[in-house]
Amino acid sequence: MAKLAHKNLHPASPSAGLHALARPDLGYTGQPRRLSEAQLKLPFFKKALECLKSIVQTRFKLLPLLMHANGNERITRVEVYKNLAAVAEPILVRLDLATGVLGWLDETGNFRLNNQKGLAHDAGLQPATLNRLFKLLEKTGYLTRRLERIAVREHGTQLVRTRVMIRVTDLFWRHLRLSLAHTLSRKAARKKRLRTLHALELAKAQTVPTRTPARRSNPRGQGGAAAAALNGRLRVRTAPLDDSRMPEQLLRHEILLRLKFEHPSLPAAELNAMADAILSGAG
Repeated sequence: MAKLAHKNLHPASPSAGLHALARPDLGYTGQPRRLSEAQLKLPFFKKALECLKSIVQTRFKLLPLLMHANGNERITRVEVYKNLAAVAEPILVRLDLATGVLGWLDETGNFRLNNQKGLAHDAGLQPATLNRLFKLLEKTGYLTRRLERIAVREHGTQLVRTRVMIRVTDLFWRHLRLSLAHTLSRKAARKKRLRTLHALELAKAQTVPTRTPARRSNPRGQGGAAAAALNGRLRVRTAPLDDSRMPEQLLRHEILLRLKFEHPSLPAAELNAMADAILSGAG
């Protein structure tokens, strides 16, 4: 499959976060991040935290693919489930419900990705241990990762940093018996995301009329028609949007990526039909 061009990605798309400018590495010395009281009021986060914290005791009932991830009769070691329980809250506190990706939408409408180093610090695990856990979850289809190597310059040295996009699949929540709670929370989060992106688009459009074309007007009175046409286009841009087409296309793109991963053998026509059905149901 051809790689998408960077310029075609919406800045609020998690895929665009792979190519965002590198942030300075300040290290991880603070207190581990925890779920806020507002997040714990949501049934999904509360149930998911309880379920994952007790996964060691319920490992024979939940996540069946993880139990036999090695492909033979030998079951998965209990240490894997202990590591999963340790990283449960760091994953949930970083989970973007609208996309299923570990990241956040900043105040400018650009999607930013969390990294595995911060997850390992909050979970009290070594980065290599967390990487092995994610590799096992990726093998069972409970998680997907995309890697992108970006060039950064720190302290006068040219370095290459690996950025990862971590997405928790629907199969993971289904095998945790949280499919309904996850679907309802994701539906509400997507509606909120559409409203947020719509408001950002309006805020950006309203800043454009401050640059009035009067300063470029012809002193001889010529160019009045062009200035009127430009003012008309500015009024159209600042008018309220009814359907938020760009955010809707963003969500459709993310849904198609997830469906292609879960159903690699389906043709494009069926995948598009499934994406349209999901979007119509989310409306």
